[in-house]
Amino acid sequence: MGEVKLYRPSELDRHEWRQLQSIERDAFGSALDRTQDEIDTLVEWNDPGRFYTSHQDPNTEVGRRYNPDQSYAKPRVAVATEDSEPIGFAYSAHNVSGSSEQIRLAKRLSIVKNHLWLREIVVKPDHQRQGVAKDLGRTLLKDAIGFQPVAGYIWPDEDPGFLQSTLEKLGFSSTGERQVQVFGENSDPVRQVRMQAPSVRSVLRNL
Repeated sequence: MGEVKLYRPSELDRHEWRQLQSIERDAFGSALDRTQDEIDTLVEWNDPGRFYTSHQDPNTEVGRRYNPDQSYAKPRVAVATEDSEPIGFAYSAHNVSGSSEQIRLAKRLSIVKNHLWLREIVVKPDHQRQGVAKDLGRTLLKDAIGFQPVAGYIWPDEDPGFLQSTLEKLGFSSTGERQVQVFGENSDPVRQVRMQAPSVRSVLRNL
């Protein structure tokens, strides 16, 4: 295992983000029983500009990939490297929801309604099950506010049981689900489940 460093998204250039996108492509490709075209759609492989922009500022996806009543702030990316080459990354941001900017601003000033959103944690297939994902998650959590609730989204029918049970052991529980078309407009919808843990501090204790 090499090292994990925390960055603001703007500290990584387009080439570095393309490397991370390639890791995500390989990780999902090995984990999901989907065609390469579906995986490429999921990770926006043919639109690296959109991938780069949405990681610089996830608000650019509000009303597109993300619900229109969302707002994101303080994005961070943790990158794991071995022999100076990236082998995995994880991304987080502060997330609030509300029907108006005034409501979202009030929530941003609170803690319990200002969630730490875990957007993705991906590791190269040949480096998985070596503790890399835990180190990435721990790095993001240590940068967050201890009492913030933590939330993320999973597709349990695409990854039967493994990820959901892992999150539940860390203190997450399901708070709702909906159907989404993450593999393209012409694909069948998949079940997306929102998982939430009470606080950053509680997840860190369980890691």
